[in-house]
Amino acid sequence: MKEYLLLLRGGKPMTSKTEAQNKAELQAWGAYMGDLEKRGQLSGGLPLVSGGKTISAKSTSPEAVTSAREGIVGGYLIVRADSLDDATKIAKACPHITNEGNIEVREIAPMPSM
Repeated sequence: MKEYLLLLRGGKPMTSKTEAQNKAELQAWGAYMGDLEKRGQLSGGLPLVSGGKTISAKSTSPEAVTSAREGIVGGYLIVRADSLDDATKIAKACPHITNEGNIEVREIAPMPSM
């Protein structure tokens, strides 16, 4: 199996939803993550704290990169799948999709041995 990075972008913030909606979403996340774990497909992943910095050779910006069209990256998952199509199926089942977010799926390249 290969590893894939799922970048979770956009979505409705918890502060814009009711307590019942947030509870239902957290339950959906628990079921989703538990299922991935049970199938041996979850390598890791966590939500990200808002803010951050963007560093380049010429400057340091006090904020993380944002894109109005795509939404900010709010978290990530690393999953194991046989193919990009299988990783895409995993992403489509993610509760982030029903929270009006989008997910970028990228294969993680193994580091060559020296």
